[in-house]
Amino acid sequence: MKDQKEVEEYLASIRQTIAKSENLLAEADLRIAETDRFLESQGLTREQVLSLKLSGEQRRLVDEELRRRGLPGLEDDEARGVPPVYETTPSWGASDTQGDLDNRRRKFGAMMQQFRM
Repeated sequence: MKDQKEVEEYLASIRQTIAKSENLLAEADLRIAETDRFLESQGLTREQVLSLKLSGEQRRLVDEELRRRGLPGLEDDEARGVPPVYETTPSWGASDTQGDLDNRRRKFGAMMQQFRM
């Protein structure tokens, strides 16, 4: 009986975790939709915003405005590992070298090792 009770408690905690995850996903979807509506009202798309290249002065002004509004600045994004979006950013894939390709192949091979027969 004790084992059954433990299993039920464990399943209840799993259900609770799933419910929390679903709520977080719904909240994220709402925020994305809200952002898309705002961008649309400004005549922009997400892709256009992602492709913006900011100069150093523009970046400074954006950071000031974000902080004035109580939001983290672009520098804070860099601290979290988000790639910077200013004029010195190379195009994606432009810096690929043979070494990069070999490294990706090696990592892929190691990842797929468990599926080999």
